[in-house]
Amino acid sequence: MRKRRGFTLVEILVVLCVMFILLGAVVIISFNFIKNREIAVVSETMVSYLRAAEQRALASEGNTSHGVSVAGGNLTLFRGASFANKVAGYNTVLPYPSYITITGFTEVVFAKQTGAPSFTGAITVNNGIRTATITVYSTGAISQ
Repeated sequence: MRKRRGFTLVEILVVLCVMFILLGAVVIISFNFIKNREIAVVSETMVSYLRAAEQRALASEGNTSHGVSVAGGNLTLFRGASFANKVAGYNTVLPYPSYITITGFTEVVFAKQTGAPSFTGAITVNNGIRTATITVYSTGAISQ
C-alpha cells in the first residue's frame, strides 16, 4: 500500500474548529480589555476635572465658582455657579460611551475662594464589568 500525503477532511475541520474557538476567546478578552481601559480613562478624567474645578475655584479664576457636570453622555468641566448658568466658552467636555454609567451626582460645584463642594459622597463609574468609586469629601478632597 502507498502512503497518502496531505490531510483528511476531518483533520482540516478539527484544526478550523480549534482556530475559531481561539479566535473567539481572543475577541472576548480584547473587548473586555477595551471596556476596562475606557472605564479607567473616564474615572481618571473625572478625578482630574474635579481637582481642576476645585483648584480653579480656590484661585477664584474668572471671579466665579467652577464645577463638573454629568449630563447627556458628557462629562463637563465648567465655569459658573451651576451648569445651567455656566460661562460660555470655558467648558471642557469628554463624551463617554453609552455603556458606562455614572451615578451618585449630576453636578458638583466648588465655591470660589473656599473650594467647598456642593456635593459630598461617592460617585460610581460602572461599565457592567468593573466599578470605579470616587469620593468627594466636605473639605474638597477627592479620592479614587
